[in-house]
Amino acid sequence: MAREWLRPMTPNKVFRFAPPPEHRAKHLFVFLHGGGATPEAMISVAFKFQARFPSAALVVPSGFDSIDEDEAGARPPYSMMALDDDARMERLHTILPRVEDIVRREQTNCGIPAEGTVLIGFSQGGIVALEAVKRLPGLAGAVVAYSARFARLPLAGASIHARVHLVHGEHDAIVSRVHSERAARVLAAMHVPVTLDIVEDLGHALSHHAVSLGSLRLLQGIYEGRKATLH
Repeated sequence: MAREWLRPMTPNKVFRFAPPPEHRAKHLFVFLHGGGATPEAMISVAFKFQARFPSAALVVPSGFDSIDEDEAGARPPYSMMALDDDARMERLHTILPRVEDIVRREQTNCGIPAEGTVLIGFSQGGIVALEAVKRLPGLAGAVVAYSARFARLPLAGASIHARVHLVHGEHDAIVSRVHSERAARVLAAMHVPVTLDIVEDLGHALSHHAVSLGSLRLLQGIYEGRKATLH
């Protein structure tokens, strides 16, 4: 199957993959890669999600490691993981408007509403995805966050309207699984639909099993949401 894609020049590189011709786009999946990586690192993950969701339009933008890039578009391996909480929050304050601009534009281009939009991120990309739905409640209907954490856990009374699916390696030495376990407890107490999967014998990485778990939880969440409206 030929895939339609567009690859602009750096630094604003974006890969876009349309659904197969026999499927009308019903979902928009936006993939956010880890710190110091490139969008190409998430393309195989995107295709695995589209195998389960053939009606999904895929968008894989360049990351947000550095706001100021050199003329060649080079991006240093600058990661929020190395920052303290205050610096991480300041960094996100700068990044999130760019994320919102990309998602809103792609929603308009694809004709997909927020409830049909999913943010899928690994590591730093997962942090950005989680913080986006925390601070921008009308941006997306769901998040799948791999090996990620909230920069700061949501406070009681925060308004999060997205389903949240957390997948974390048991032996993650970069972002401890404790962060996902705490987030799951806090979100559940806020009555936010949340799932948590801890993948045995996995470190800070994306395995085929982890990706499959995330896409399965997303599918189950969409199905449960549809059932809830059929009364």
